Amino acid sequence: MAMVNSERVLTIREVRDDEEFGAWLSELAQEFPSASDTSLEEHHLVLTDEIGDWIGGLRYMLRGGVAQILEIGVRPNERGRGHALRLLEGFEAAAREHDAHVVEFWTDRLGLEPLLAAFGWTLIATRPTYIGGRTWYLLEKRLSPAPV
Repeated sequence: MAMVNSERVLTIREVRDDEEFGAWLSELAQEFPSASDTSLEEHHLVLTDEIGDWIGGLRYMLRGGVAQILEIGVRPNERGRGHALRLLEGFEAAAREHDAHVVEFWTDRLGLEPLLAAFGWTLIATRPTYIGGRTWYLLEKRLSPAPV
């Protein structure tokens, strides 16, 4: 999208996977006092077997004491063995180590709620016709401080 502004042509375009631009923007955002304590950090957790092969993993972001799962996956031949719950436990532990006080994620599978409720997760919000036109659910868990 091009715009004319005082004799200059300005362009807005999407930048894909440009680490240099991402670092520049992050540094620029750090200059604002309101953003200095809420910078976005992205993390990955991996679940491996005894020889180091990847079984599953989880990508999450951490911002201002809130850790949010962005993606979670387990290899199809390894599903149904509790690996996703192991990843959630690892996620909670990692979030505590980073001083998070809340962990959360969006899902379009409400059938998970009873199992997650048993582990302390709470349904916070429902968004009809959200991503992909489906209903999505926000689940969260408040964390106690890490044991000393």
